[in-house]
Amino acid sequence: MRKFVFSIMLAMALGCGKNNVTNNDDGISVVITPSRAVVDFGSTFHFIVDVYGTDSTDVTWLVHEVAGGDSAYGTIDQQGNYTAPDSVPTGLDSIMVTAVLVVDSTQRDNAWAVLVDPQVIYVDFLGSDTSGIGSERQPYRTITKALTRAHSGQTIMVSAGEYDVFAGERFPLRITSGISLVGASPDSTYVTGPGNLDPRQGAMIQIDGYAILIQNLHIRSSNSLGVGIWLRPGHYTQVVGNNISNQYIGIFADGSALSASIISNNVFTADSIGIVAADSCTPLLRSNSITNCRKYGVEIRGISQPNLGDDDTTGAGHNTIRDCGDASYHYLIYNGSPRTINAIGNVWQLPIPSDNDQFIFDDEESQNSSGEVILE
Repeated sequence: MRKFVFSIMLAMALGCGKNNVTNNDDGISVVITPSRAVVDFGSTFHFIVDVYGTDSTDVTWLVHEVAGGDSAYGTIDQQGNYTAPDSVPTGLDSIMVTAVLVVDSTQRDNAWAVLVDPQVIYVDFLGSDTSGIGSERQPYRTITKALTRAHSGQTIMVSAGEYDVFAGERFPLRITSGISLVGASPDSTYVTGPGNLDPRQGAMIQIDGYAILIQNLHIRSSNSLGVGIWLRPGHYTQVVGNNISNQYIGIFADGSALSASIISNNVFTADSIGIVAADSCTPLLRSNSITNCRKYGVEIRGISQPNLGDDDTTGAGHNTIRDCGDASYHYLIYNGSPRTINAIGNVWQLPIPSDNDQFIFDDEESQNSSGEVILE
């Protein structure tokens, strides 16, 4: 059960305005408190009823005008304990609860149970950070707002649209442990922020925990100087199915050897560097497309050891790294680490003719500081 914030009645699918309190000539009235409650799917909330002007205070409780309610809209007992259904009824997320005075059925009051999914927070470009509650029909306006309410185990579902500083986003978007951030599609859900060459100052998305999922977003910099995602430390984090473009660095992964994040099925386009692995992290790179990067496809720093493919069969990398660099920089992989890097089972191509020695920077170019890159 989440903490409830009781407010003046907002416009709802089935009604709006203040409670429907009725009075007769004797001054009898029925009042339900609160008039609006946010209730998780499958959970129970206690509505309180007060009857004024008579000693006959027994009431009959209705849900959606059905005595006691039903499985579709939720049930309520004679003490006012409303139990929500396990999902939102078609077309509704606000369910009317009514208390009717037994001795005089004209005396009644309505309240609203606003149903929300405890596992999902919704964000929509047309939503509101002030009146929204994060439900499917009353979503928040910004990812920033949703992150202030999210906790481990929840998914933030972001609909199609542009999410940038003009829309109210505050960067970096800091994702804490156990949260999933999922867009509608990398072709329609855009996260655009100002950039900075240092990920500590200019990341669009900053990973601040473990077991996080980033999926189906298009992450881009407004000035080509940004870092799309900073994986710090990124234990058990998955970055899957995103488009990352127009950045200085698409993904910057650092941390210890335990920082074994999974980076898969992403498309990196027109970044200066597609992926940087730093410190001693060991990310797994699979089925990514890294193209048209101005400097490097993958850069390896420190003593990090990214896995771009163990073997040609079950452990093949299936990454496509091509058309990166120019006359000055033309490395698909730049290994500045002393570690041996496996990069087996990938597709390589350069914009200019070259042999293998030209598009891989490893121990042949710098025997004192670089380890070998194994391609096959």
